[in-house]
Amino acid sequence: MIRQRFVRTFRGAVALAAAAVALGAAAEAPRVDVRVDVAREVVRTTDDGRRDVVLEPVEVVHPGDVLVYTLRARNEGDGLAYRARIEDPIPAGTVLLPDSVELAGAVTLASLDGGRTWLPFPAMRERTAEDGRTVREPVPADAYTHLRWTLGEPLAPGQAHAVRFKVRVM
Repeated sequence: MIRQRFVRTFRGAVALAAAAVALGAAAEAPRVDVRVDVAREVVRTTDDGRRDVVLEPVEVVHPGDVLVYTLRARNEGDGLAYRARIEDPIPAGTVLLPDSVELAGAVTLASLDGGRTWLPFPAMRERTAEDGRTVREPVPADAYTHLRWTLGEPLAPGQAHAVRFKVRVM
């Protein structure tokens, strides 16, 4: 009987912790807002022949353009935001550039089915090789539909954390 009561109490403790913040003191509630900025990556050659990569505002896009998405989560509330989550779909008409996905400070997941299920990023698949062996390989870049980051450290009031990824316009 005591063990069952402890298990129920422990399972409910996480949910109650968030409720206690909201009920105990509204001034200590986190509120995470996510802002999305998009820029076009342009490579320019300087007078001395050096190639510089610059970001420009996006007005019109063309096939082959690389767009840089920066998602900035900011805690606008008064309390710590634990396990803040940033999520974004891969825009229609684009393909993710997997090597561009920033992973630092977050657990990064990917969806291949419109956000219904999630896999660790980079997503892997198994296939049978010609010799009959099972081989794990990265999924094709065009298979990604969404990205999700769950921050490892809490966001303090006023603190922000940014993640970034790039896509190529098809």
